[in-house]
Amino acid sequence: MDGHRLEWEFGALAVGDVGAMIRWVSFRLPSGKRFEPFARAPWIGGDGLDALAPHLRDLGAEFACLPFGVGGPLDAIAPEWAGLPIEGSNAVPHGPAANAVWTLEEKTERALRFALPYPADHPVRGLERTIAIDPERPAVHLSLRIEARRPARVSVGLHPILTLAAPVDSLELSADFAFGLTYPAAVPGEAMIAAIGQSFDRLDAVPAADGGSVDLSRLPKARPIEDVVQLCGARGPVAVIFAHEAARLVLDWDRTLLPSCQIWISDRALQSAPWGGTYRGLGIEPIASAFDFAETLSGMSNPISDKGIATTLAIEPGRDVEIRYSIAAEEIG
Repeated sequence: MDGHRLEWEFGALAVGDVGAMIRWVSFRLPSGKRFEPFARAPWIGGDGLDALAPHLRDLGAEFACLPFGVGGPLDAIAPEWAGLPIEGSNAVPHGPAANAVWTLEEKTERALRFALPYPADHPVRGLERTIAIDPERPAVHLSLRIEARRPARVSVGLHPILTLAAPVDSLELSADFAFGLTYPAAVPGEAMIAAIGQSFDRLDAVPAADGGSVDLSRLPKARPIEDVVQLCGARGPVAVIFAHEAARLVLDWDRTLLPSCQIWISDRALQSAPWGGTYRGLGIEPIASAFDFAETLSGMSNPISDKGIATTLAIEPGRDVEIRYSIAAEEIG
C-alpha cells in the first residue's frame, strides 16, 4: 500500500506511517513531463526484511532523523578523530523519528500532519511533522517541530534520497559552503572514492583516494561507490540538475538550525542484504551532526564542532524548535 496520498496539479506523493516517510514523489513539470527524482529501494515488498531497521524495509524518498546517525565498526580512522567514540552506534539507527509508527493527526487537500511521542526517559517529548504541497508549483514544503521534555542538545538530520539510476555524470550538484570534509575512516570494502579525513573547498575538487582529486559535483560514476562527505557551514540551498531529464531539484532549509549537509553516495557498492549491489541512492542530508556517527560523538567536542560548526541542536521546554524546509522541482533548458 502507498499510505497517505496528496495529489495536486503539479504532482503526487505518498507517505507511510513508519517514519512518516515520503515513499515516492512524482512531479509534473510545466511542460507536462513527469519528473521522479527520488530513489526507491528495490527490495521493498520482498521477503526476509524483518531483521532490518524499519526505515530500511520501505526505504523511499525522504524522512527525518533524531538522533541523526547510525554508527558502527570502521577501519583506518583518521588521526584527528582517534580517541573519540567514532565506532559507537545509536541504539536505533537514525532514532525513533525514522523508525517508529507516527500518528496522522490531520489531513487536508494540501497537507498531512503527523505526531510522534518519544520515550519517557528521552529529553525530547515529541515531534510533529508536516508535509504540504505547493498549490502554485511542483514543490513540497515540510516542517519538523521538536518539543523538549528537558534541556538538551540533540543531533538532528533530514534525509532526502535522490536516485542515481542515471547516465554517468548526468547529475550536477551545486552547493555553497564554508568547507568540506571527507569521511574520517574507511567504510567496508574498497568502494570509497574520496581520500580519508581530508578537507576541501569545492565539490568538483575533492581529494581522491587514489591521489589527485575527484569531481563529486558530477554523479553517478561508472564504478560502484559507497562514500560520504560533509559540507560544513552551508550558505545556501543545494541544487541537483538532472541533465537527462532537463530538470532541477532544489533543497532549501533553515541553515541556522542545521548548518551542514551530508552527501551520501550509495551506488551499487554495498553487497550485504538487503543492498545486494543494486541500490542507487544519493542522500542530500541537512544535519546538525558529525557525519552519521552516533549521538554521543556529535554531542561532544569533535573536529567539526571545534571549527565552529554545530553538530547538535539545543532544545528546552516551552520553546519548541521548528525546522522548515522545502523540495522544489524546476524545468530547465
